[in-house]
Amino acid sequence: MTTMLTSHTKRGYRLGKSYLELLKRFPLLSIRSEVEYDRATAVAQDLMGRDDLDKDQGGYLDTIISLISAYESKQYDLDRGGITPLVALKTLLDANHMNAGELGRVIGNQSLAPMILSGKREISKEVAKKLAERFKVDAGLFI
Repeated sequence: MTTMLTSHTKRGYRLGKSYLELLKRFPLLSIRSEVEYDRATAVAQDLMGRDDLDKDQGGYLDTIISLISAYESKQYDLDRGGITPLVALKTLLDANHMNAGELGRVIGNQSLAPMILSGKREISKEVAKKLAERFKVDAGLFI
């Protein structure tokens, strides 16, 4: 038995069963809250990595990933609002309950950490790479 896929008609579209089921789980609308973000992410995770998606499911996945990315850019972009690399670092340290000594161990230089945190030294590209690896973020956040 073949599953009906979404198709274009003279009057619009005839929606396929798999597409309609996904729309019931999460409609393809702008994500406006953390609750909606969590729901959208859960649906996307259920679909990612599968090699048995039909055309409708693949198209839905592409679109929901775009919606998730748009929400993340709007809500979580640390470069917004003039946040400096130092503020981003201090925020990540605070969120991870880390102090200057622990930062020194991450970057491999105990004396450099307090200088960076006081603003006396900028974050080098080498240090930015180590921080990015530790905090699982893009190194550009620190440069």
